[in-house]
Amino acid sequence: MISEFLKTAVVATALMITLTSCGNRVRLMNNSTEADAVGIEMSAEGSYVEREGYKNKEPQAEEQCIEKEITTEEETEPATEPPTIDIHYTDYALPESCIIDDFRTVMQNPELPTGCEITALTQTLNFLGFDIDKVTMCDKYMSTDYEGKYTMNQCYIGDPKSVTGFGCSAPVICKSAKRYFRVEKSECYAENLTGTDFQELFYQIDQGRPVIVWATMYLMDTKPEYVYTAKNGEEMWFCTYQHCLTLYGYDLKQRIVYLADPLVGNTTYPLDRFEDIYDILGKQAVVICGDAENGLDAEQKPVTRSEETAEITTSEKTETTSAITTDNK
Repeated sequence: MISEFLKTAVVATALMITLTSCGNRVRLMNNSTEADAVGIEMSAEGSYVEREGYKNKEPQAEEQCIEKEITTEEETEPATEPPTIDIHYTDYALPESCIIDDFRTVMQNPELPTGCEITALTQTLNFLGFDIDKVTMCDKYMSTDYEGKYTMNQCYIGDPKSVTGFGCSAPVICKSAKRYFRVEKSECYAENLTGTDFQELFYQIDQGRPVIVWATMYLMDTKPEYVYTAKNGEEMWFCTYQHCLTLYGYDLKQRIVYLADPLVGNTTYPLDRFEDIYDILGKQAVVICGDAENGLDAEQKPVTRSEETAEITTSEKTETTSAITTDNK
């Protein structure tokens, strides 16, 4: 995610910070008393949002705007609670290695150069038998914000079809999946597992459920040190090189994890390194419950396991990860 999208300023000596995510740049500054940069609009709270590259954006179709509009009201829920699956980790002897069979990556380029999150959701839906493409998921089901009104917990910030996109967090992907399932009249649903220790996600893999996770491109170093105040008054912390992938396997003996990376394809990364980055990005994770054919009555997807079992361990972390927050709903 990326861009020359957001700028906030600092009084007299405005220090420019260049952020990078998904191969592009985001420029942020602290608040200032005057907007002297070209293409900058002042928000109600005094922050500045760079609109260059967005001012000529074609308006969305009315029905899409209605579907995607972000409000403070909760969506109307059914009178009775919908059925759910118990997916939560308990003490469990995990196999030493486990890989979900036949998971295939959907590449985000060229159509969505900064749309790794919706692409990660799409490849996960495809694996579960849903016939949907990444561009349709992006256009029809993901809320976008071109004006700096919201944070990444509420919308995708920017344009995922350009190099000026910024990104979104787990709640936006859950909302996109919810909208898709509602249109498809499917009882499947997305579960936000944000806050789950990384190696506890391996239980989901052993149960045949791939996990959408947030890390960085190629596991590059990052930390949550830049903050932006949206027009709605909420703060958004940003990590450089932010990226979204789907976890579909692990090997505790080799200390590797198997990822469907929308920038790379099916690949492996060092387990401990990936866990470190996952923690820094706020331990964001999403799973999809059910599949296209049988809904919540779906059988477990085939996995390849080792015969040995192993206990998962979570190493002590020294990084501060509390700055990145997501609504765990």
